[in-house]
Amino acid sequence: MKRSCIFSPDRISRSPCNSMMAYSSREVGEVLSFFKAFNMPNTFNSWFLVTELHVWMLLVRAMAEGSESGEDGRFLRNCIVEVMWGDVNARAKKLGTHNPSKTRQQIEILSEQFQAALIAYDEGIMSEDRVLSGALWRRFFAMNCDDIVKIEHLVKYVREQISILDELSREDFLQKPKILWTNLDKIKI
Repeated sequence: MKRSCIFSPDRISRSPCNSMMAYSSREVGEVLSFFKAFNMPNTFNSWFLVTELHVWMLLVRAMAEGSESGEDGRFLRNCIVEVMWGDVNARAKKLGTHNPSKTRQQIEILSEQFQAALIAYDEGIMSEDRVLSGALWRRFFAMNCDDIVKIEHLVKYVREQISILDELSREDFLQKPKILWTNLDKIKI
């Protein structure tokens, strides 16, 4: 029987997927704080880059709960990604493009870029700041940022947020997820 992303009460009462959805639907001002801090245009792609980064951080924590088939971490990872793509599709429809085929192609390109970003971010988080900053510069900043302070700001944000997620107990992450996203403005450079 194929498992779905509806969690049974005896297995996992709520999912970190909800926290990711909460991030996606946060007040516009919070996403705009990333746009402002990093000089990003207010576009679908910028929204996706901010969301992608936060989804990746949730995936890092989810995989700590087991990466083998049938384990909670892998299941959660798949659910979080499924929710993200649902959000992407919903937002793409709101843009009102008149060419569904073109939209589908563009989302497929985003999917390929997302997979590459996961690999680069994973390598960065397991390495030193230089490697993580390179991954963020290539993907998040699209190789278009020569302000090292901005890159350092994002590296510190990611490291701090990953640390906060790592400190969550299994129960707090799986059964009572209360993901607190650090306010970008509170990161000291």
